[in-house]
Amino acid sequence: MRLTHRIRNHRALLASVVLLVVSTSCIYMKMNPPPDADKPSLTGNNSCYLATASNMLAGAGYGNGTTVQARADDIYSQMTNHFGISSGGWADTALTWWLGSTNNTWTTNPYTVVTVYGNKTKVPWNNSNGARDIGNDLRSCAMVGLSLSWPPAHSGESAYGGHAITSWGDNAGNVHSLNTNPANVRVTDSDNDTGGDVQNYRYDAFSNPNPGGQNSGNGWYIDYGSNHPFIKHIVTLTAAAGQAGGATTQRVLGSYKILQHAKANATDLHYNVGTDIDILTYRTWLDWTEDVSPAIVEASPRRSLTVDWDLSKQPVPSNNWVTISTEFILPRWNSMTYSNVHFTYPPGTAQAPAPPEIHWGIETPTLREATKIHNVSGGYVVGAFDLLSEAGGEKPVAEYRFVHQYSYDQSPEDHTFSVTGPKGYTAANLRFGHSYGYLDHRALWEFREWMTQVTDKKLELGEKPATFVVDWHGRLPYPEGEIVPWTDPKTRERYLKKK
Repeated sequence: MRLTHRIRNHRALLASVVLLVVSTSCIYMKMNPPPDADKPSLTGNNSCYLATASNMLAGAGYGNGTTVQARADDIYSQMTNHFGISSGGWADTALTWWLGSTNNTWTTNPYTVVTVYGNKTKVPWNNSNGARDIGNDLRSCAMVGLSLSWPPAHSGESAYGGHAITSWGDNAGNVHSLNTNPANVRVTDSDNDTGGDVQNYRYDAFSNPNPGGQNSGNGWYIDYGSNHPFIKHIVTLTAAAGQAGGATTQRVLGSYKILQHAKANATDLHYNVGTDIDILTYRTWLDWTEDVSPAIVEASPRRSLTVDWDLSKQPVPSNNWVTISTEFILPRWNSMTYSNVHFTYPPGTAQAPAPPEIHWGIETPTLREATKIHNVSGGYVVGAFDLLSEAGGEKPVAEYRFVHQYSYDQSPEDHTFSVTGPKGYTAANLRFGHSYGYLDHRALWEFREWMTQVTDKKLELGEKPATFVVDWHGRLPYPEGEIVPWTDPKTRERYLKKK
């Protein structure tokens, strides 16, 4: 499947979107661990803006290396060779230069739009919802860099200094959309790695700025030192419409619940997760802990990740379920594979068998006259199935849920689901629902509005994909339009026979 998509401000923005209930303990990270290009020396080195731009580009999939950190370091080296390290500058300038340079070997990557908010003078960013907007930019697939200055050291003086850092998260949890300002911002900083690569700072109240000292008026100050600096300038890197023949980004979420059934406590969890096309950006997390970051190694080409979690400080006891969630931002594909999923245990402990490799995908046809159809809209297919073993009866070996995004120029009413895995296993209890708003992983597991439920049929897994056609003709509020044939003739034949 190769699909064509365009960015459009459609009905999905007006539909049921999961909103935030702020929690002071829940951490959201766009990538974990995120890239953190560090300046080799602080003396005379004013290249923090280059480090910020390098982190943003690496987060969007650019650069060379087998980890996101290696890619950021690769880009930072290229930037310092071009700009030097002494003069200082702006992250948007660095981003624009690099994207247009010969260093950019991935010219079909749609992350090419550089947008700037705020001021390039030493004045606070006058946006009362700025902290919320930063969080929503991160959640809407953008990469975000922040520029800081310090208010006067003494009354009557002017604001001074400048520094750039990369924003990666906040304390508002794994929700898709924020409706209020979070209390904290989580960043990587080329000048400061105290306590680890990711730094956590508290926002001051917008209308009561800088309790740490002098101030320069309303704005977003953070407790970065005793005299709190303010955010003055924000740069984002987002995906362009029309790139690569019209392709733009799609989001896919696969959430995989597995049982730790060995008698001993599990001290590590390992898995591979991938898809069928180059990954732009990703994040993967567990519901078991927010206190640990995994070690992630990327394949080359970057279509899969090897993920290792050290859970020795929070071991998983026997008979506990752990949910792995992974979100990919992809150019034009919706599928996901989990393989080699297994716990490990202290030395000398018997190892429990790993669940089987599972690959799922959804194929959705495009619409010929999409732009001429009133109220045409993209949306999301929500799916679920249980994995059963022939040897284990009806008790699930694992449970799986996913979100598949389709674009406004694809059919909302016809989707072909496929799943592959080893013989001896079946996919059962198939359920499919629809949403015009994206579901975070918690809402995904709470979802119950199934439009299609298949309780009397099991898909026998094997080398060839087992498929199920989801037919929602006349059941959604927006018209479909005319179907363009699939690029895969066999899938087209299945569709025509069904009709």
